[in-house]
Amino acid sequence: MADAELKKAFTELKNKSVETATRIKAVDNQIEQCKNRGKHAELTYMEVKQTSGDTKLYESVGRMFVLETQDTILEQLKDRAAKSRDSIQKLENQKSYLSKN
Repeated sequence: MADAELKKAFTELKNKSVETATRIKAVDNQIEQCKNRGKHAELTYMEVKQTSGDTKLYESVGRMFVLETQDTILEQLKDRAAKSRDSIQKLENQKSYLSKN
């Protein structure tokens, strides 16, 4: 009886460990995606900021492009970068929680 119970407990522990490792890998992938999105927004922000005020700037919306002011686009890029940083922080907290278990 004791061997069967130990074997069952060990199997459950191993399954939980594999599941946790899979979740950690998924969180790592999400963190990497957020970092890439944030970096892209920051680089685009720097490039748009260098343009003169009379340059026409367009934002893609689906399959069309909409004329926007420089200030609007810069604000949107700042928001994207900030959201990426927030998402990264939340995912890091989730990863540390998973690592503790």
